[in-house]
Amino acid sequence: MQIENIYEEKLFSKGLTVTLAAVTAGLLFVSLYQIIVGRRGIRPAPNWFLLVMFLLFLGLTVNFRNLNIKMTPRYISVGYGIFKHDIPWENVEDCYLDEVSTAKYGGWGIRIGKIKGKWRLVYNVIGAPRVVLSLNKGKFKELVFSTDHPQKVIEIVNQKLVKQKGVNMKKNQICRW
Repeated sequence: MQIENIYEEKLFSKGLTVTLAAVTAGLLFVSLYQIIVGRRGIRPAPNWFLLVMFLLFLGLTVNFRNLNIKMTPRYISVGYGIFKHDIPWENVEDCYLDEVSTAKYGGWGIRIGKIKGKWRLVYNVIGAPRVVLSLNKGKFKELVFSTDHPQKVIEIVNQKLVKQKGVNMKKNQICRW
């Protein structure tokens, strides 16, 4: 039985992809150079090590090329490839637009940060606005993710919270835009 998605978005992570692809290409070049021309330097890395590192960075480049966001009737899923986080709707308390600087998180990709005393798990890409989900349980009290459509995401979360908690929700419990 397939669950129908309420919302789905895929963001291309240009900055991460370019950075990881450059490292991957560099490792491939050094590996091929060393295999074809010969080892250079005082203590060159073994060929097997360079090839393993090339394969590792190739895998990272492929894995981190897209940030995937999916909302189903049961949960919200956010992640890069095999690294994803699924949040059941029952665990979501609030949502709002993130106004914290990306520098505070230390960059892009998957990050962990402590903002106003709460641990945040962050999935972000360069240049896209972010939405914060406040969570009522778990190690992280907030999940932050980039989206090209923050207003639409917040509206969907708001509708889901109203349905889940009923029409008697307090005004401050409804997601803010």
